[in-house]
Amino acid sequence: MVVKSLAKPRNLRAIAVIALLALLIVGATALYIYSRTYANANRLGVTMHPTAFESIMARIRPAMMSMIAASVVLAVVSLSFQTIVRSRVLTPSMIGFDSIFVGTQTVLVFVFGAYSVWFQNPYVNYFVTAGVMITISMFMYSFILRSSKNNVIFLLMFGLILSGIIGSGTRYLQVIMNQSEFFHVQAATMVNVNNINTNIANIAFPIMAVVVVLIVLRHRRLDVMSLGPDQAKSLGIAYERELRLHLILIAVGMSVATALIGSLTFLGLLAVNAAREVMKTHKHLPLFIGSSLMAALTLIAGQAVMELLQGAVPVTVIINLVGCSYIFYLVLKENKT
Repeated sequence: MVVKSLAKPRNLRAIAVIALLALLIVGATALYIYSRTYANANRLGVTMHPTAFESIMARIRPAMMSMIAASVVLAVVSLSFQTIVRSRVLTPSMIGFDSIFVGTQTVLVFVFGAYSVWFQNPYVNYFVTAGVMITISMFMYSFILRSSKNNVIFLLMFGLILSGIIGSGTRYLQVIMNQSEFFHVQAATMVNVNNINTNIANIAFPIMAVVVVLIVLRHRRLDVMSLGPDQAKSLGIAYERELRLHLILIAVGMSVATALIGSLTFLGLLAVNAAREVMKTHKHLPLFIGSSLMAALTLIAGQAVMELLQGAVPVTVIINLVGCSYIFYLVLKENKT
């Protein structure tokens, strides 16, 4: 029976896709290491000595771990989010995580200054930023998803309005602050994996792991929830309870990942939809694996390209350009069907 199950065409396709993505990630990792070491040495006209290579690798390893961890979290929470809202073109960022992240960094600099402990201390900054994001998310959930009502659409609308309000306030503060403070905010909100604080990463990784494990272990429930609230309830799923649990896990995962590595709005959306297209399955377990690998491949390859271009094109620009184009294609495709 096990052999017959593995021999199913869809399972074989999923295994083949996962194996191919793993090989591509190895290639992207090699390109990223080359771009940080030998490519820079050739550009400067110097020889890469073994001691220098090992010194650079000591910084590359935590950067790689951070990229992989953030990619997995964003892919897993994005797939979970799309399942509970029943839409392939939505992302958890619509609730306002990215706007809250940028707004928090801006307020810290505007109120306390660019050289204050609130902004410069990585521990204080990280816990304040992640705490604010989680607190606002929990407030939204408790305010909107109450009385056992499934008001997910209202939650998305509220999140879009909140993002607009916070974004407008953030831009106003950035306009009236001095140029030096603005540059500090800009640097803090850009995705930068090369200078990840390893101590902060060691705190964030266990939280990310717990979020991912808790969501992935509920993959069978998500398979049923994807059928819709009525069908899920008729099949014995406590839909409202599962909805709230997943939204809490999504809030924690998005907050911790965004506060660690920065805003990657379209990464999860791009990875999940690309995994759906190539794997041709509605089962969440293979989709969790495939979308995580797809997100890691996208981020590592994008970072490698950015390094080869000497930072001329930020990785967020590459991901957002590809992500927006792909989502535009999906919207047109869904409109035709």
